[in-house]
Amino acid sequence: MNQAHSITLAALLLPGLALSGACSSEPPNNPKESIVAPDGDETPDDNGDQTPADNGDQTPADTSPDSQMFTCDASESPMFKSRDVLDMRISADFTKLNSAPTKEESGSQAVIELSDESGAAPITANIIARGVSRFHCGFRPFSLKFEEKQKDNLFAHLGKSVKFVTHCGDREGLSPTLKADSIEAYEQRLLMEDTVYQVLDQLQVPSLKTRLVRLTYHDAPTGKEETHFAFVREPEDEMAERCGMVELEELSGVDTSQLKVDQVGLLLLNLLHDFVIQYDGIEGKNLVTMVDLDRNAIRYAPYDFDLVGVSRPDYVANMGRTLEQNRDAFADWLRRNQSPALFDQIDTMLARADQMQRAVDQSSMNEENHELFSRWLSLYLGLLRDFRACEGHTDDASRPLCHVEDDHGNLPDSASVVDPGEWSARIEPPGDVDMFAVDLQADTLYSFGGRVPLELFDAQQDLVASASDRIVSFKPSQTGTYYLRASLGEQLISSPLLPGPEEIDRYISLYTDDHGASLETATTLEAGEAVEGKWELAKGEDEDWFLLSAGASTNLHIVLRDTDTGRVEVSRRDAPAEELPLEEYLLEGDNDVSSLFEQPGEYVVRVIQLLGLRANGSYTVTLQ
Repeated sequence: MNQAHSITLAALLLPGLALSGACSSEPPNNPKESIVAPDGDETPDDNGDQTPADNGDQTPADTSPDSQMFTCDASESPMFKSRDVLDMRISADFTKLNSAPTKEESGSQAVIELSDESGAAPITANIIARGVSRFHCGFRPFSLKFEEKQKDNLFAHLGKSVKFVTHCGDREGLSPTLKADSIEAYEQRLLMEDTVYQVLDQLQVPSLKTRLVRLTYHDAPTGKEETHFAFVREPEDEMAERCGMVELEELSGVDTSQLKVDQVGLLLLNLLHDFVIQYDGIEGKNLVTMVDLDRNAIRYAPYDFDLVGVSRPDYVANMGRTLEQNRDAFADWLRRNQSPALFDQIDTMLARADQMQRAVDQSSMNEENHELFSRWLSLYLGLLRDFRACEGHTDDASRPLCHVEDDHGNLPDSASVVDPGEWSARIEPPGDVDMFAVDLQADTLYSFGGRVPLELFDAQQDLVASASDRIVSFKPSQTGTYYLRASLGEQLISSPLLPGPEEIDRYISLYTDDHGASLETATTLEAGEAVEGKWELAKGEDEDWFLLSAGASTNLHIVLRDTDTGRVEVSRRDAPAEELPLEEYLLEGDNDVSSLFEQPGEYVVRVIQLLGLRANGSYTVTLQ
């Protein structure tokens, strides 16, 4: 089984689940690099004075290489010059659009009439259903696809395809999540979703614009008509362009391997998601991915707010939490993730508080939902105002909203003294450093790693080795005290909104090992030899590396004992970096992995521990 081991989008969004950077058992190019005090870490530029002007839409995007703020130009499309509800009539085969078994079979020609443009000629386009879960609605969301970009009407500057979000409506087999009790309830859900977009639009950050439409559906085959609310949603590439970026999907054929996720942008994304209570925006869902070409950086914009916790606490991911409960979770997230960049973004939000409230007041929601959204804004903006006063008071234990207890010292003099083994650290808020002092013996094989980037320094405070996403092995040249430094580096998110225990208490290990996890410390296997191995860790994933020479009839067996599962990776020793290893999962008992050696040559075999019902285990590797 040939599988890639790459950082997923989920891992990028939730840095607590991944470790950034490359790992190596080799000392760095500069072996005299010393321990850096935590107040020496670089922090984002303080752009707090650049609060957007009150008129919002006129502030240009700053795309200079040093830009940290996220202001966007106004849309050039006349569609978004007004917030007035747009009256529109579309004539098309809506029977087919809403009943075809596939999107490809749902299309027909559409004629669009705009009642507020007296004398304007009807606009023609193709109409086709879209959506994933909402494809099963009674009124499917759809796209209007034009033969050419429009110039002299409301669809100008929106490209050749414009998406509409509809009120859903009943349909047999509709999922309980989408089903509502009445057409009015469906329309209120749509109006609440549009209101979230309108609230975020006031912040001048990357966010899709919308325009509410009172849409008359004229079904051409039957002549039937009915009118419901819908909204037009700005094309993702148009939004990216007015924010000084390019949508990632538009970069086909462009090398994107050197792109890095912009940490301030990632902080903003998490802040916005948490502000609107968007628990459905993880694992790469509901995100527009954009590229700032000037800075070789990836940034994101949130979208698809039909299931946010403000309006849909009944949605499974929202777990029925009240606004107050969500606010308390948000307060905990703010406390754990406070940084100068976070306070800058909060300043921007507080400066636009009146505009956000006005967006709620101008919404077409009913009175009950107006009150709901106003209460949400009041609770959340009140929290942000209180939290804003926390800057500089993380160490003040009398301020529970601000204070984060430090579990380990930041410098060698205050390091926690530990024995080789396993322990945990809380790296929060960003910029926190946890230091451990451990006595090691010369010429003894050790391995270390965990769920946070680590650096190991000797007694002279020179860097010996570092580990990020895999276990690293080494042998000290001298007996003495060594210092293990755990830090998130430039990451500005320490953990997600509702973290699991492993995202707060980050597992770390430094332990004596029987087989190393590098070419220099790997064990060489000889034909006819059986080698014993043991997985030393209770919470982590030990890696044991072996070197072997494979022939046309190589036979390799791994017998697993006292554990449920493991993994073996096999790669050619001289393979280029982009060549992926071959991989198989191991089960307790005999595992014949001979098929992983596709051709004669020198190979690296990694026998990797996986956490199962019985974490510790042993094995025998036999080469024949």
